[in-house]
Parts: sequence; structure tokens; C-alpha cells
Amino acid sequence: MGGILLALVLASAAVLVLTYGLFLLESAHSGHLDALRRDFGSVARPVCRAFCFGLLELPLLVATYPLGWLSCWQRPGGTPPVLLVHGLYHNHAAWLLFRRHLLRAGFPHLRSFSYNSFGTAFPELLERVVLAILALHAERPGQRVAVVGHSLGGLLLRAAVCDPRLAGKVACLVTLGTPHHGSTLARLAAGGLGRSLRPESGLFAELERLQEPRNLPRLALVSPVDNMVLPAANLTPPPGWQSAAVPPMGHVAMLYRAAAADLAAAFLRKHLS
Repeated sequence: MGGILLALVLASAAVLVLTYGLFLLESAHSGHLDALRRDFGSVARPVCRAFCFGLLELPLLVATYPLGWLSCWQRPGGTPPVLLVHGLYHNHAAWLLFRRHLLRAGFPHLRSFSYNSFGTAFPELLERVVLAILALHAERPGQRVAVVGHSLGGLLLRAAVCDPRLAGKVACLVTLGTPHHGSTLARLAAGGLGRSLRPESGLFAELERLQEPRNLPRLALVSPVDNMVLPAANLTPPPGWQSAAVPPMGHVAMLYRAAAADLAAAFLRKHLS
């Protein structure tokens, strides 16, 4: 067991060294390092903090991944339903800790949507997400559905809420670390779905053409040291969105840290009351 844990930590360290090395290069080119110095007094402090926590969080992701069969988390209760959509290469297990925070915050009616990141394209997944929201709304016809997405999951939900079939059925949308304008790191991604997240991909031109509901509350949670969405400016949501910064944390950490979940819960509470 000790050998497996050590291997996970070493593999996580390698991933973090690569992604934060690219983060620093991109940030130096884009001027984001100046923003970090202005906001935190240095670049090293927030990056080192996120890196050290990442040595715990990436092994946690790998260790919990086999629990992806835990698909249904609905509990009895009169609160509006919440649909959670994970990001690239993950499954239902992405929400294990986030779910606990939402339950404690008073949101027992939770459901997660999962998908295979290989062999499926964005339009196919989008249709499945729309159908999942419709099904959840049908369970509680008098209550609108709140939707929360991490990374690619946020893009799927951003497109889904534009579908006419969901008009009046969605209460609010929260994204966590979503690459609203793509990520240069996606050029190294495995699979067509992952590579579609490149900034030059036609996916983002299609998203920009969508007419997002103006009266739908939308919040993008952003980390100043997200190591997967490069450059950092690509985390910026479209006009009409609210944006809130979480404390310095890595891309995966947004699924596990209470600070991100608490901001999401406060937004849900405001718009589901």
C-alpha cells in the first residue's frame, strides 16, 4: 500500500511540475504573473501553495476514480434539484467531496451526470445533458433545476441552457475552472473531445454564437493559479456572467476544497430561494 501511495504522489508531482511549468511560461507571456504579484505579493506563494495541495489532491482523484459507479445521490427532500456535470476524463466520483459540502449546505436533491471522454463528441454529449436536465425537471415539475459543471462540464451546461427545450426550467448555472475560451494545454490532450478544447477549435466559435438566456444567473468560479486552463485569461466567462475568484488552488482542487463549494452553495441558495 505504501508503494502504491508513493507512486501516486510521484506521478502527481510529475503532472504538477509539467502543468505549472507551462502555467508559468504562459503567464509570463500574457502578463498574468504581474497580476499575481499585485494580488499576492509574489508569484511563488500562490503557486507553491497550489502545488503542495495538489500533491494530495491528484492522488485523491486517482484513488476515488474507481468509485465512479456511485451514480445516484438523490435524497428525499423538498429542495430544488441540482445536476452536477464533471470534466474531461472523470466520472461520478469527481463530486464525492463537493456533494458532501452541498448536502451540509442544505441541498439534498443531487444528481450527477457522467460520460465517457473517448469516442463521443461535444454535440452528442450536449444532447444527453439536455435530456438529463429535462428528466430531472420532470421529477419536480414545479421546481427549476440548478446546474453545476467543472471544467468541460461547465461548457456542456453553458451550451445546454441555450436549448429552447430548457426555457424556464433552469434556475442558475455555476461553472468551476471552466475553459470558456479553451486551453492551450488541450493540444496535448488524448482523444478528439479533449483536443476540441484547444482555443482555435471551432467549438468556441459555436459557443460564442449561442444566445445565452439573459435572465439566467450564471457564475464562473476561477482560480488565479489554475494549472489546466492556459492562459489564465481563458477562464474569463462571456459577458453577462458573474465571476468570482477562489483562493489559489489547482484545477482539480476546485472539486475538493470547501472554499469553492461554499461559493457555489451561496450562489445556489440565493437563486433557489
